[in-house]
Amino acid sequence: MTFYTYGYLTQHHNTWQYARIGLIIALLAVFIGLFVYYLRHRWNVKYKDLSIISGTLLLLVLGFQINSLVSLRSATEQTGEITATVKQVAKQLAVKPTELAVNATTTNTNLLFKTPKGYYRLDYNSDGSAYVLEKVNLHHPKITLTKE
Repeated sequence: MTFYTYGYLTQHHNTWQYARIGLIIALLAVFIGLFVYYLRHRWNVKYKDLSIISGTLLLLVLGFQINSLVSLRSATEQTGEITATVKQVAKQLAVKPTELAVNATTTNTNLLFKTPKGYYRLDYNSDGSAYVLEKVNLHHPKITLTKE
């Protein structure tokens, strides 16, 4: 079972975003350069084809980037929900949020918390407005702790 620390939940970033933005800028520069070169030398059709190919690649990478940003926004919202839950549980157990670890990165029905005081299970009611926190004993736990 994998547990995620509070630091992991708050500091988890997607570094591919910067690489994709760099790739978009590079493809845009190549596209503009090839297109301008084609406009100056209209008799050389290979630059027209290369500019079309680079423009298509630019649009493809741009589509991936937009899709990734939408997914990142959704993941950020879900991470915000789980970190708020971790803060509430830490307050209820009178420990710091950095001392807690949770077995999921999104809020779901079967959350387990690893605390210095033991393991706790969090059960939400049917509409998700309240929860019950109860201490549990895990038999033969194989725990993997994922930190920052």
